[in-house]
Amino acid sequence: MKKLNLKPTRTHYIIFFAVIILFLLILILANWNFGADKNIIWGATFSKKQSDHLDIDWKLVYSKMIDEMPFKILRIPIYWDEIEKKPGEFDFSDYTWMFDLARSKEIEIVPVIGRRVPRWPECHTPEFYQNLSSNDIKQKILNLITLEIEQFKSYDNIKKWQIDNEPFLDFFGECPLTDENLIKKEIALVRELDARPILITESGELSSWLNGARLADILGVSMYRETWNKNWGWFQYPLPPAYYYFKGKIVQRLTHVKKIINTELQAEPWAEENDLTKTKLQNQLYGLDLLEIKSNLKFAKKAGQDEIYIWGVEWWWWLGQKHNQWDIWEYFKTQNF
Repeated sequence: MKKLNLKPTRTHYIIFFAVIILFLLILILANWNFGADKNIIWGATFSKKQSDHLDIDWKLVYSKMIDEMPFKILRIPIYWDEIEKKPGEFDFSDYTWMFDLARSKEIEIVPVIGRRVPRWPECHTPEFYQNLSSNDIKQKILNLITLEIEQFKSYDNIKKWQIDNEPFLDFFGECPLTDENLIKKEIALVRELDARPILITESGELSSWLNGARLADILGVSMYRETWNKNWGWFQYPLPPAYYYFKGKIVQRLTHVKKIINTELQAEPWAEENDLTKTKLQNQLYGLDLLEIKSNLKFAKKAGQDEIYIWGVEWWWWLGQKHNQWDIWEYFKTQNF
């Protein structure tokens, strides 16, 4: 029988060292700081509805955030069921108050308009419209967007409009299935009413980003590192900053989207049953504490986006007011972004 020649050849050595170099290159690029030369603009999302849900004074929290936090941009969802509490009767006064205060401090506002906006259940249709036919509800949505644009387009601190929130993420939220034709009509309507850029958002981890990028001037993506699911509990995404950076570059090559930003950086724990009030405090802090928040900030800086909006302001205040744990709120007060 002929003996096998197991002695390494020159080719074997070349392949071995090539694999090692490739592996080291991947490790280096995975955590490379792609945002090192970026002048990042930091913002936050503020939800009046989430403040009410946590039983905290939304006006107080908003005012404190404006006065004490270093954010230059505020993304504010406008909830349909709050501005139209009776059919055909609209009251924008709470949002006018927020927008006026931000303008007085030279803070940019990104209004989130339409039916699907941030915070569970995502779609916030007034109860009295729940049984409308599909065609009738679509017309109501277009009417809503028209009124929202007309109400707020005089604000010079609005630089872009966000239409809906992650509208292509069908499996999250209590919403009808995606109707791309309706989304296109919403976008066309806004373009007709105002010339400012349109922002569409996508899940950073659970979508290709392509659907939103094909329609938007600016694409916003979320960035979540630790989530919770009833089937397996806590789960940490094994994704490096390079994932977001290179994915963004590919999407920009494949579409005409002008810019990609981070519109939702996790600084609040993923809630069990999508409700923080049903999640024990110890589980909340297990899912996300100040140390993890600091890690998320460093992670987001490395991903290369030059606008980053942080998620969780209401929770930080709730921790302080309800549990006398002010460390996260105080930390953000001291940041000089």
